[in-house]
Amino acid sequence: MRVKLSRHGNSLGIVVPASVVREGGLEAGQEYELEVTAGGELRLIPARRRRSRYTSEELLAGVPEEPLRYEDVPEYSPVGRELEW
Repeated sequence: MRVKLSRHGNSLGIVVPASVVREGGLEAGQEYELEVTAGGELRLIPARRRRSRYTSEELLAGVPEEPLRYEDVPEYSPVGRELEW
């Protein structure tokens, strides 16, 4: 199936025909990796979601229960309108 490159701002794009979308199981909004092979072919690969190395509990473990005050932040000196608080 032939498609034509068209200009989209400073980039080039193609319209993916509906039959290719169905056959490939492609989805709008899904992220894909685009690779160019040594032979100049384009490969479109579904991107895998990157998982954080930390759980939300681990990330929140160091956050104090009580609200932070500016005075508690090391090397903080208020400037501008912050002085009015």
